[in-house]
Order: sequence, then C-alpha cells, then structure tokens
Amino acid sequence: MGRALTRGEIGLVMAIMVMTGLFMWTYVSYEELAKSYVALEDEHEKLSSRYQELNETYLRLLADYLALNESYWELLQRPEANITVINDRDYASVAMELVEAANKSIYLVVYILKYDPGDPIDPVNDLVWALGNACERGVAVNVILEGKSNIIEINQAAFDYLSSVGANITYDAGGITTHCKLLIVDELFVLVGSHNWTESAMSYNHEASVLIRSADIARLEIEYFNQLWAEATGG
Repeated sequence: MGRALTRGEIGLVMAIMVMTGLFMWTYVSYEELAKSYVALEDEHEKLSSRYQELNETYLRLLADYLALNESYWELLQRPEANITVINDRDYASVAMELVEAANKSIYLVVYILKYDPGDPIDPVNDLVWALGNACERGVAVNVILEGKSNIIEINQAAFDYLSSVGANITYDAGGITTHCKLLIVDELFVLVGSHNWTESAMSYNHEASVLIRSADIARLEIEYFNQLWAEATGG
C-alpha cells in the first residue's frame, strides 16, 4: 500500500484542481468573448458600410434638392408672365384664394362692390370678410371704388365695413368713371377682367377675367393704382 497523503499534500492537490478549473473556465469564457467580439466586429463593419451608403444617398438627395430649389427661385424671378383664364363662376374661388393667401399687400379697384351681409349665399360677402381678415393679420389692404352718386349707394356698405376694419379705402376722384375690376396681391398676382364684385357677376353672369402671375405687371398695375389714389385723395 502507498502511504497516505499528508494534509499539506492534500491541500496542494486541491489547490491544483481549483486552479485547473479556474483556468479551464477562464479559457472557455475567453473563447466565448472572442467569438462575440468577432461577431460584433462583423456587425460593426456591416453597419459602417450601411451608414456609408445612406450618407452617400443623403448627400446625393441634398444636392438634388439644392439644385431644384435654385431652379424654383429662378422660375420665380423670371420676367415672363404666367396667365390663367378665369371665366364665369371660377372668379370667386380664385379671388378668395388670393386674398386669403396674401401676406403683404392687396390693391383693389372695382366699379361696384356690393356688400350684403344678410345674404348667406353671396360670394362677395365672403370676399369682403376675407379682406377684413387680411387687415387683421397685418396685410396692407388698399381699395378704390367708383364714386358716382348712383353707385355710391351700392358701394357704401362695403366702404363702411372696410373702413372699420382698417383698410385704406377711398372713392375715385369723380369726373371720370372708374370702371376697373383689378385685384393685385403681394406685388405678384394680378386678377383683372370684367367681374364686378357683385353676386350677379360672380354667380349668374357671363364674365371673363385673367389671372396674371408677373412681378413686372403687378408693379405696373400698382403704379396705376397709386396714380388713381393720388387723383382721388389729392395726394
């Protein structure tokens, strides 16, 4: 029989076994971490590649956007006029869209502006109220109406309402009939033609007008408006 291990030898053997177990556990953990690292490295490369693709796409789209935006502003600044025919019933909705979208200025010269707030289906009432709303949001609203005695009776209600909401409004100078039907919005849009601002013109009659989009034409018509205003007010 071999001799029995001493307490010290037993302790040494147990220590060796523990150390061996720890080493094996550490080795296995290291292998697992190494595999995880490789997997994460692969995922990182894939994400880096995808990011590069997305970044290139973004830069390309940004370049396209900047080019389109430049073209858009070039179109806005072109002197050529864009003209749209506005006949019969189309006038009221187009005029309303222009007035509601105005953010700078509105110039209106009209022979008859018949405001009848008691009529729920009269499109002129909506336009007059839209002019009032434009005044409230800071748009400079300027209006010239025909001032003959028989026409003043029709125009007076609109004159009084627009005066009360802050519009700059006057009757013409007299001595010559102001038969214009002219609307200029934001120094760019000109709506001109045969439509008076009456329910008959906008809802029943045959009328013909055109919408012109041109800063140059708007400027010329504003100069004309200012001429009529000076004649009417003595300014």
